[in-house]
Amino acid sequence: MAKFVLERLLQLFLVVFLVATLTFLLVRISPGDPATIMLKANDIPASDKAISALQDELGLTDSIGAQYVEWIQQIFTGKWGVSFVSHKPVVSELFARLPATIELALAGLGIMLTVTMVLGIVTAIYENGVVDKIGRVLALLGSTIPTFWLGFLCMYMFSVSLGWLPSMGRENWENLILPATTLGLGLGTVYARVLRAYMLDMLQQPFVKASKARGISKIRILVFQVLKHALTPIITMIGTSFAFMLGGSIIVETIFSWPGLGQYIIQSINKRDYPVIQGYVVFAAILFVAIHMLVDFINSIIDPRLRVR
Repeated sequence: MAKFVLERLLQLFLVVFLVATLTFLLVRISPGDPATIMLKANDIPASDKAISALQDELGLTDSIGAQYVEWIQQIFTGKWGVSFVSHKPVVSELFARLPATIELALAGLGIMLTVTMVLGIVTAIYENGVVDKIGRVLALLGSTIPTFWLGFLCMYMFSVSLGWLPSMGRENWENLILPATTLGLGLGTVYARVLRAYMLDMLQQPFVKASKARGISKIRILVFQVLKHALTPIITMIGTSFAFMLGGSIIVETIFSWPGLGQYIIQSINKRDYPVIQGYVVFAAILFVAIHMLVDFINSIIDPRLRVR
């Protein structure tokens, strides 16, 4: 276990270093000058003198090498710079919006898990039946319908036409329903088909045939024996999806005006807020590695063979 933790920590260090370096370079070569954008946003004439003064204030007149060294030092000391726009520490800005993203991610994960487990088990039990065919159609729709289109469709049906649910904001639990459904429904139908395929494949294993020979019903075999073995790859995929959700579901948060990390990073990109963009990408990378570490640990508990390896 100690070796496992040390390996993952080394991976985390390397990933953060590479992501921080790549993000720094991409942000610097992207078109648009932060000083010019900030001056125009505040209705200040963007003269050469004003632009030069603001660039100097923001530290953009330093050499690229000096800016890079300062950025790397900030990353590994926990000080990720100060936002060009709000003049507040990037870390505090990210953590101020993190609760909203966590709330949406957990709700979306709950819907995704419910759809995955229920639809996956039911379609495996009634293989090639009516329910299974419906599941195939839902999986096809879930994998082909773009997230933004599903979000607008849900908004039009349940908010504009029927008036049942609010379409924007984060005032109460009702505001959470539409964005969480948009976030988790499509992935849930896709993962349900994957779970079904793994469960049906496991039915061909010798231990399942032995259980059938003892007269155990197919439902009991699927739920109490096969499901445990089929969960390992599903947990890995769900962990990856949850990491995306925690990183800020940019499309969903933008559509429903959800005040989380996704909406914040879009605003920061439009304003060329370099410290926020860099800090957000590194923060998302740390989340990805941490969640994958947790997924590996959970899989090792479910399947003891992974611990042996």
